[in-house]
Amino acid sequence: MDDHVKEIGRLQAAECARKLKDHNFDADYFETGAEAVEYLKKNIAEGSSISVGGSMTLSELGILDWLTGNPHYNFLDRYHTDDVQKVFRDTFSADVYLMSSNAVTLDGCLYNVDGNGNRVAALIFGPKKVYVICGVNKIVPTLDDAITRVQQIAAPANNVRLNKPNPCTQLGHCVKCVKDTSICNQFVVTRRSGQKGRIHVLLINEELGY
Repeated sequence: MDDHVKEIGRLQAAECARKLKDHNFDADYFETGAEAVEYLKKNIAEGSSISVGGSMTLSELGILDWLTGNPHYNFLDRYHTDDVQKVFRDTFSADVYLMSSNAVTLDGCLYNVDGNGNRVAALIFGPKKVYVICGVNKIVPTLDDAITRVQQIAAPANNVRLNKPNPCTQLGHCVKCVKDTSICNQFVVTRRSGQKGRIHVLLINEELGY
């Protein structure tokens, strides 16, 4: 992004962070992904049990590489296991959950669409602390815009990534299919963090994930 676009990102992230805090979330802004990752490394205590939701953002930031095989944490590794369902269930008692969000609205809400439901379930309840890590490309004006963003960008891109035989992989946009292979099964709006500060949103002035 050029400097002018980055300035718009800063302004939008500042407004979004203020609204998130009004809704009982914690929220912080980082100019770069590297700064956000360094923040996580400093603030997640060694010995913590950590689980993650499926996320291109986490992958792009190198967070999965950092956690995999790391002896300083108990990483509930969904990617190297013979029983992923057990990992999903164990996640509810984890100290820390890391994920991204499909969209964050300027008025301070999170919007997520999920396939299995494990990601949104952990966001809602279970892990003691949830970090939601988002590039400024995820910030949208309204909930309607969040829905459109998922239908036009996030859902088709994730279907292509996962090699799903769904219509959006051919059309490039959602047609609200009801196929057995659909990954758009749970639609969740998180308007407010019921426990103050449990959900901590990290906004990064970069384009990350879908």
